[in-house]
Amino acid sequence: MSNWNQHPELVELLELLIEERLSSAQFAQLESLVRSDAAARRFYIEYMDLHGTLHWNTAASSDRFLPEEVDFTCDLAPAETAPIGRSRYKQLAIATAALGLILAVTVTVFNKPQNQVAKQDNNASQQIDPAPQKNSTTPNDLIANSTPSKGGMSEGGPVELNPSRTNHTDDPNSTSKNDNTAFVVQTDNSKPSNAATDTGADVVAYVNDQLRQSWDDNEIKPSPRAEDSEWVRRAYLDTVGHIPTGEQVKAFVADKRADKRARLINTLLDDEDYIRNWTTVWANLLIGRSNPREVNRVALEKFLRNSFRQNRGWDDVVADVISAEGTPEENGAASFLMAHLNNEAVPATAITAKLFLCQQMQCTQCHDHPFNDRRQDEFWSFNSIFKEVKVIDRPRADNPKLNERALANVRLDGPTFYETRNGLMKAAYPQFEGTRIAPEGEQDLRGGLAKLMSEGDAPQMARAFVNRMWMHFLGAAFTAQVDDMGPHARISHPQVVDRLTREFVRSGYDVKQLIRWITQSEPYQLSSRITSGNTVDDPATGNEALFSRAYVKTMTVEQVFDSLLIATDARELFGSTWEAVEQKRSEWLQQFVMAFGTDENDEADLFDGSIPQALMMMNGELVQLSLQNKRGTYLEKVAHSKQSDDAKIEAVALATLSRKPTPQELAAVRKLIRDHVGQKRGPEAQAATTAGLQDLFWAYLNSNEFILIH
Repeated sequence: MSNWNQHPELVELLELLIEERLSSAQFAQLESLVRSDAAARRFYIEYMDLHGTLHWNTAASSDRFLPEEVDFTCDLAPAETAPIGRSRYKQLAIATAALGLILAVTVTVFNKPQNQVAKQDNNASQQIDPAPQKNSTTPNDLIANSTPSKGGMSEGGPVELNPSRTNHTDDPNSTSKNDNTAFVVQTDNSKPSNAATDTGADVVAYVNDQLRQSWDDNEIKPSPRAEDSEWVRRAYLDTVGHIPTGEQVKAFVADKRADKRARLINTLLDDEDYIRNWTTVWANLLIGRSNPREVNRVALEKFLRNSFRQNRGWDDVVADVISAEGTPEENGAASFLMAHLNNEAVPATAITAKLFLCQQMQCTQCHDHPFNDRRQDEFWSFNSIFKEVKVIDRPRADNPKLNERALANVRLDGPTFYETRNGLMKAAYPQFEGTRIAPEGEQDLRGGLAKLMSEGDAPQMARAFVNRMWMHFLGAAFTAQVDDMGPHARISHPQVVDRLTREFVRSGYDVKQLIRWITQSEPYQLSSRITSGNTVDDPATGNEALFSRAYVKTMTVEQVFDSLLIATDARELFGSTWEAVEQKRSEWLQQFVMAFGTDENDEADLFDGSIPQALMMMNGELVQLSLQNKRGTYLEKVAHSKQSDDAKIEAVALATLSRKPTPQELAAVRKLIRDHVGQKRGPEAQAATTAGLQDLFWAYLNSNEFILIH
């Protein structure tokens, strides 16, 4: 948490707020502080999040009250292993140090203005692929044909963004709440088909126009268009969860078709690894990586795989997850609630709101929100929906003498009671966004919730998914925090969110079509290199994201593992079956996961590039095993090919970094190989060349450039 000593006035006001001793004048002072200062705003969010840690025992079911009831370019050599050998340890350290300096130079381009980069024609470099001839029967090839607007250049340091000129407006189509309206689920036969709309090119063009306008308004110039080798690597990692092979990079760069980027995205969306990647992403979001209580991860992943394979509408997937019944084995979607129904269903309440609505409802568990109209009763009204589902023991169908754990609906006879800050007990009834939910017939409360969450032409569930997917591909969300789109949250480009949301709903919640729109947009075509014209566009400093460049991201642990296997072609070294490789993958991932015993069932991904992790990457079994000179590995194929040394060096660079080596790298590696070979001849010279390529492979895999998505 931020340093308390830096915010003494804010701390005092927050403590008064928590103790309910804040006067009207002090409240106005607190509001002014938080609204005017980005650092104070971050501190406030952290403080309230800490205070809002869920206390499930502040509420109870009605039965209590009713009588009826990385910098990875370190100059360190790997530990001694059989493939490398003790005799080469010192040579490897020296060679790696030299190559590390070269890599460090190439890596810094992601983190500072590129005043030294050769000037390019901005208009030409910013073009995205022209649109092919539109055909309503083949929407997969849709892409915008657009010309970027000219933007001004910001001189000097960061400037204050113009809040009135980033398209921030109130949603004119928002609906008012009606606390007295009861909702009964009815059959809806008017849902759009799960197919792409015929306005794909229009959607992309609209997004581009809005973003260019915000660049002009804030006097910044976007970064140049990403080179093909940079873009193809990013597209693979974002879409299918791993880097491309060297051959795939070469084929894409050689492709001269104007719409090749759109074509590649379509190809990746039909790849089996697209299904695998998004299954992993959402399994981690739903239950985490640490496999919590009473969860069948295999069954959940099967449910998710089938959903992404069939490209089911996202609204249907969410409905299945939040209304699931039965055992995780018979219904994989049940694992989500099985993992979070502890502590009076408080975690299920908070996590459902966070994942599917991008709402931080846990802040209102104990009191009304101080700066917006979020109230404590809203949290407990939402919570009461999940109070009707219980984890029960029931006899197994195949062996009645044994019990199994399952989700089952249990109708409540009364409201949920919760305690206010002043000690009063109040009743909360099932409702969502001010609309009461009443069960009817076989329909339960959670089914009613699922229906409400997807109602309308721009429901919050769709907006939340758009925000989350935009962050996944662009590196930043439209809000400061991806899972916080509450009333107080500022949206950087509200018109873009609104348009994407409405089109997403019109498409039948088509996930693949949303990905096409995002990846065909101009921001996704841009380089990650910061220029003198867009230094202000840096969300990491607290500024609003303007998407004038691709923001650099760190690979997830899954992406690192899978990319290592792609680069080295060493999958068979980890086992002869898919299950064996998955077991090794799971074991490796667990090194970077820590579960917390909070009421939100929190979990941390500890893959942060720390020194111990850098050493683990350098010296660990995964990298060392991947780089063995064994038959079938990429190293063995390249080293024993008839190519020139320069071609072999290029092959290693393409396999790991998806680009050709720079002239400086090429010269340094030539020297590295010459030093290895020396006066050796015949098989000894071949072995020495292989050793040099192995060192190069090792250095590339342990560079910042490999570990980053840029």
